[in-house]
Amino acid sequence: MDEFKQLYDKHEKQIYKYLFYLVGNKHLAEELTQETFFQAFKSIHRFKGKSKVSTWLFQIAKNTYYTYMRKNKKIDRNIDPATIQESLAIQQTPEEIYEKKEESIRLMNAIKKLKQPQQEIMILRFYNELSFKEIGDIFDKTDLWARVNFYRAKGKLSNILDGGVET
Repeated sequence: MDEFKQLYDKHEKQIYKYLFYLVGNKHLAEELTQETFFQAFKSIHRFKGKSKVSTWLFQIAKNTYYTYMRKNKKIDRNIDPATIQESLAIQQTPEEIYEKKEESIRLMNAIKKLKQPQQEIMILRFYNELSFKEIGDIFDKTDLWARVNFYRAKGKLSNILDGGVET
């Protein structure tokens, strides 16, 4: 049990951050994070060590998110501005905080316009800073697949942010 607590302590923030950027809601992200670790606890005996533990946890988080979305089709996926402000708690002027908050909201709303799995790839790469290999492992694909999809999504994201439409 202590080993699982260590696993939780080590990876909880990363999993939470990934889920938060997917759902845009602090409380729902906390709930899905708990569900992710509950599922991991139930299936720890099936972990074969073929990937990193973090990759395995991200796969469980991804599946937990998909399961939740299938069951709850009508959720508000816009980012909560108050939560963004909490994450910008570094000492800055009010103007800088406001500009960063607006920029973060704009970026996350643009990412939400991408299709799956490009949306998740952007979140995993930008916010969780995972390698293309780790992202590929999460989706049971190659690192080349992750890299290609990331750069395609980046192009679409740039188009969306420049006022274009999603292609």
